[in-house]
Amino acid sequence: MYVVDWLHKQAQNTPDKTALVDLASGRAWTYRQFNARASGVADYLLTRPGLQPGARVAVLAHNSSDYLELLYGCAKAGMVMVCLNWRLAPAELLPILRDADPAVLVYGQPFAATAEALRAQLPGLQTQRAVVIGAAQEGGAAHAYEDCLAGAAGRVIEMPPRRMDELWHLLYTSGTTGKPKGVMQTYGMVYFNAVNCMLATGLSQRDVLLNVLPFFHTGGLNLYTNPVLHAGGTVHIMQQFDAGATLELLDSTVTLFLGVPAVYLMLSQHPGFAAARFRSMRHWSAGGSPMAHSLLELYQAKGVTICFGFGMTETGPTVFICDEATARRKTGSIGRPVGSMRTRVVLADGGDAGPGQRGELYIQGPGVTPGYWKLPRASAEAFVDGWLRSGDVAYFDDEGDHYIVDRAKDMYISGAENVYPAEVENVLFQMPQIADAAVIGVADAKWGDVGAAIVVLKAGQPLAPAELQAFCRGRLSGYKVPRHVVFVDTLPRTPSGKLEKHKLRSQFADLGNQQGGAP
Repeated sequence: MYVVDWLHKQAQNTPDKTALVDLASGRAWTYRQFNARASGVADYLLTRPGLQPGARVAVLAHNSSDYLELLYGCAKAGMVMVCLNWRLAPAELLPILRDADPAVLVYGQPFAATAEALRAQLPGLQTQRAVVIGAAQEGGAAHAYEDCLAGAAGRVIEMPPRRMDELWHLLYTSGTTGKPKGVMQTYGMVYFNAVNCMLATGLSQRDVLLNVLPFFHTGGLNLYTNPVLHAGGTVHIMQQFDAGATLELLDSTVTLFLGVPAVYLMLSQHPGFAAARFRSMRHWSAGGSPMAHSLLELYQAKGVTICFGFGMTETGPTVFICDEATARRKTGSIGRPVGSMRTRVVLADGGDAGPGQRGELYIQGPGVTPGYWKLPRASAEAFVDGWLRSGDVAYFDDEGDHYIVDRAKDMYISGAENVYPAEVENVLFQMPQIADAAVIGVADAKWGDVGAAIVVLKAGQPLAPAELQAFCRGRLSGYKVPRHVVFVDTLPRTPSGKLEKHKLRSQFADLGNQQGGAP
């Protein structure tokens, strides 16, 4: 089986239909224009000396129509786009770039200093192309994106059919050790995710999506940007989430929306929420972390049913999207596996769970990644007999509707961003005052979870919480900085030295009800 160039097809079938609306710049592109500009990206890449199919093109930029042109341009050129998380500090981006080994770095103007600092530390990248989205500085080392398109031959390039298992882009996610892993996103994953979303939500070319999630995140690209473009609909692209502007659009022509719980909370707290009628909206969905029942009920009072789903970067991401009837009847349910996705709930002994029994969720289907970039051992360890281990505890009821109970791993989710305690702990242990430390996630009304650092100090080495947070802030992105800091005499450990984090989570569960220092 293979995947065809669906952007090219839409440009042929509905050339004058609006495909993209870039809210920050005010630009709008039809499918014909979008296809032409993506072709310009491909032409630029294909004519660069030394660039071959399979070369990586790293992108460090905010959401824009340019970002999607680059994604589809890489597809047409047979190159692999590396979607970089612009929230990460340079020290966090450096190992990702070393791992991906890109031949081209494209960056937005706000990240010019970061890009140049990274290039200075990567000898291979110093000799390769750099492209800036926006005006290039005179005498700078980067070419302006629009100049690159203007210099292209002007030909329309149709992507040749790609095998389902061919690599399209890389999305990096940290493992439990804190080391970033590149999740391989194939053409087949993106295709089947689009089909699964269409089956679950009924999206079509009549739909208008407002995307507020970052494109370096699978939710931004695939819930539901790529599915809507596959169906021939329209995508409104927000550079970064703004509650007031989002409410205005949701109250006008937008029909489809996905947000994380923090987004829904901020919308509900905006002065314009009470008057909003959401005239054209037909489907609301959410994921990333649990949502308070009181917030769900607040939306239900306005006639809005939020359908919860579940997925991972490794699954494309769509595994579950609850239907509206079930979402209204069973608060908190994620429903049943969508489309071609299959799941099992596996008990500790390896057997299949029955209704109401809790176990680890296993996932299988064409939306699942073949593995991690250049990490064959980690890829093999992620699967058991062809089933991807999610690391999440789940159960299903007598009707087959599923519920996520907890994350089996220590990872917690803050504002829909995964945070791995080992990564934060590695930073804490760099502080000379700290003898021992553990990081756990605690509940937070706004962000779902936030970090709490439980710290043992060395004798005679004082340390203020704000000093610890400042140290972390200089080495980690903001959402990873612990919001709470607690000093204790000792941490609970087993005789073998293993940290008993379940005891810490129980002991400090009420931290979320206290005011912590802002990271």
